[in-house]
Formats: sequence, structure tokens, C-alpha cells
Amino acid sequence: MRQHHLTTAGLAVLSAAATVALLAGCSAGASGDAGGKKADDHRTAIDVADIAKDDAAAKLLPESVQKAGKLVVGVDPTYAPNEFKDKAGQPIGWEIDLIDAVAAKLGVKTDYRTAKFDNIVPSILGEKYDLGLGGYYDTKKRQETLDMVDFFQAGNQFASPKDAPITDELDVCGLKVAAQNGGSAPLVYLPELDKKCTAAGKKTITVLGYDTQDDATAAVSLGRADAMVADSPVIGYAAKLSKGKLVTSPIYDSTLSGTPIKKDRGQFADAVLQALQGLQKDGTYTDILTYWGVENGAIDTMQINGGTE
Repeated sequence: MRQHHLTTAGLAVLSAAATVALLAGCSAGASGDAGGKKADDHRTAIDVADIAKDDAAAKLLPESVQKAGKLVVGVDPTYAPNEFKDKAGQPIGWEIDLIDAVAAKLGVKTDYRTAKFDNIVPSILGEKYDLGLGGYYDTKKRQETLDMVDFFQAGNQFASPKDAPITDELDVCGLKVAAQNGGSAPLVYLPELDKKCTAAGKKTITVLGYDTQDDATAAVSLGRADAMVADSPVIGYAAKLSKGKLVTSPIYDSTLSGTPIKKDRGQFADAVLQALQGLQKDGTYTDILTYWGVENGAIDTMQINGGTE
């Protein structure tokens, strides 16, 4: 999926620590309205003032959201280029731009709340957050309690040191592989890959779990892990920031991804879907993905719960 990514002129990766810092931005700030802000470091593909409200879609929002006038979004801003932080601590990235545009289409603001990836869904189910961002794959398991609004196609990908490239899935058998806790890679993909390793008579994978993608990247850069795995835009972006120190594998098991919304909130998911479809029709969707270099993951048909696995 997303092999090509935006790089910012002047970024220099001087060490593993610098790689982590670039992926995460600075650590300050936990929430805020990022819609349309264009400070020097706040890179964005859009100006929300240019986006026309879709009254029909807005009427589908839950009354509580309409009254609040905002979407409360749980976000793990350590997952560049999907979502990370600028120097002021505000979230940026292609998923941030897309949800800012969705909010504008629905006539509301965005209120981003920083959280660890594996804490976002529980907060959505508890209605502390309205939706979440963090590179969420649409899986049958998630569909049991969530409506996944699909707007992208992603896949699993590995990154490893340039002198130890991974060209086949079975190359990771017996290796120490870093992955972010709570994601589909350690919960679904790597266990399935382990079965292939066993069937091929190879050693099993040692999974090293980390709370953030930045920590997983650092583990590989510092030699604590042999490789890392995440969704393809994240891996590609990390590899580019490494200035050749890390190389990427082919992409495996491409699937739909999007934003999770609690199931029993009326037509909430339909409102978000209709807003996304409007952004696709007017070209905003393509503009955002192209700006951030992830246009290869664009999908033709946006839908709710389109995942089949």
C-alpha cells in the first residue's frame, strides 16, 4: 500500500534519537483544534474555510455532537505520516487533514485528544471520544463493537537495516521484530506469520512490543530489534527519514482502513461516510493524499465495515 510519502525539506537524521524526534515532533500539547491552522510548522494540505458544509450529512450527526459543535478525536500522534506532531505539539498528518475536512463538511470543529493507540478504542466505546485515528485496519473483530468507516487501503510492511533487507515474509522467521502494542500486526499478522514459519521448519518470531511507533523505530535503529512491522505508510515514512539506514520490504496483506465509531450512535457513521464521499467527489480527498504522498492507498468506494477478515 502506501509506498510513497511526503518528506520535509531540511530534515536531517543525525541519529536514532533524531529519527524518533522527527517521527513524533515535540512532546508538548495534548489536544486542540487543528482545523485550518497554517503556522510555519503546521503543514497541511487544506484550508477548512474553503470546504462547503453538507447540511444533509450534518443532520445525521448525533444530537450531542451537533450541540457540542465538535468531533472529539482520540489520536496517537506517533504514527507519521498518518498523524504526528508539529513543533507546537499540534497533530498533523494526512489522517488529521482528512478528519479536519470531514468536520468542516459536517459544520463542526475537531478536538484532538492525545492517547496511546490501545487506549483509543476503549475510550470510543465509553463515548469519551467520538472517533479515533491511528491507522486502524477494518477487521471483523473490530466490527463487533465498532462501525469502521473506510477511507484507505493499507498493508503490513517491514523495515530493517539496509545490510539485512527483508525480501520475503519468511525472512523474519527467528528474528526479533518490533511492533506497536494494540495494533493488528502483533495481534493478528505476526501470529499468522509465525504459523508459516513453523510450517516451513523455521524458528518462530520474537515480538518486541512498544507503546509507540517511535519506540519501535528506535529499537531497530539501535539494534535492539532486527526489524519492525507496521502499516505501509508509516514504514515507508520512517525509512525515508532514516536517510538510507532502514530499507523496506514488499507490502503484505493489503486491507481497508479508516476510523472507528461506536456502533450504537445512530447515523453517526453514515454522517462521516457522506462527508467523506463529498470530499472524494470535490477532489479534496485526492488533494490531501497527494500532498502527503500516500495517494497509492486511495480507494474508489468508501464504505462502512467493508473489511472481510
